[in-house]
Amino acid sequence: MDYETLTTKVKENIAYITLNRPDRLNSFDIKLGEELYQVLKNLAPDNSIRAVIIKGTGKGFCGGGDVKEMHAAEDKPQFLRDLTIAIHRCVIEMRTMEKPVIAAVNGAAFGAGLSLAIACDIIVAVKGVKMSTAFIGIGLAPGCGTQFFTKLVGYQRACEYILTSKIFTVEEAEKLGIVNKVVDAEELDNAVEEFASKFRKLPPIAVGKAKMLINKSLDNDMISHLELESKTASASASTDDFNEGVTAFAEKRKPIFKGK
Repeated sequence: MDYETLTTKVKENIAYITLNRPDRLNSFDIKLGEELYQVLKNLAPDNSIRAVIIKGTGKGFCGGGDVKEMHAAEDKPQFLRDLTIAIHRCVIEMRTMEKPVIAAVNGAAFGAGLSLAIACDIIVAVKGVKMSTAFIGIGLAPGCGTQFFTKLVGYQRACEYILTSKIFTVEEAEKLGIVNKVVDAEELDNAVEEFASKFRKLPPIAVGKAKMLINKSLDNDMISHLELESKTASASASTDDFNEGVTAFAEKRKPIFKGK
């Protein structure tokens, strides 16, 4: 299927999504929100897909919400309501799908673009790239990302970066625990492929359930989360992949997981 605002491809069980509005730094308009959501929704139940990679075309990863469209909107409050809901649907789909989502941050990630990146499970970024929550700088209360950002960096740091629209580099983001790996521009695709190659070989059901548990752990109390872990481990023990994993361990060979 062809899209107006992004491109997609699947290669060896990995789905690649490229935001494709380079003239606007791949910023979100309603159309991009709708199309990205549709792609993510289609990928989520597809058991052949082991991981999803999101990247931007040109100089930016995602410049946030399209400020020119905000300016042009006749009903600005309604436009922001519609736009943030469109972005939120994408974020929810990314966090709830039981497969890893990797951000390949090739360029600037501002506002909703930063929120999109930190909604991913793993972030690989190019050296020197700038990031910012950005919303306050245009007189706008943050429309997304405050919860993820605060849980990543802590309350005081979140106030510093969000309330002042502080611009920071991915090197600083790595120290804050936001970014997993920083690489030269020409190394970005290879660095992302290193993660992709791992997920091609790992057991996808177990990986997906582990992601679910990590996300639930952010809000669950200890006792209920331990119970969820126990039930999830028990359920995963019924899979062919678990049988293959323990058999391979006993036979001292590498397992071959098939996602069943």
